[in-house]
Amino acid sequence: MKKFHITGGIFLWTARVVGGLTVLMFLTFAIGEGISAPSFITTVEIVMMIGVLAALIGILVSWRWTLTGCLLILAGYIVFSIGDNFDLLNPFLLFPAVVVLNTIAWGFDRFAAKFVR
Repeated sequence: MKKFHITGGIFLWTARVVGGLTVLMFLTFAIGEGISAPSFITTVEIVMMIGVLAALIGILVSWRWTLTGCLLILAGYIVFSIGDNFDLLNPFLLFPAVVVLNTIAWGFDRFAAKFVR
């Protein structure tokens, strides 16, 4: 049986809950508001939507592969921020929060579990 560190589990499940709620929020918005016609969307907005989509996929991937999901979330957030004129303090700070929580949980799982008896 795999040894489990309780603190890592708290961070992991906090990241999963926050990430899951973030995905649900974006899905609710996408279903409720829809997407504009492609002729009205600028190239910058398309790049920003691709970044958000990559971050949302990263949240779902992080449920199985924590570090891979974190890298995908971070890449999507950086792409979104590039489209937003490098405004890293935008309203989408939930993405870096999920990355930080998942990274801490991964660190506990990777390193601290060796010391649990």
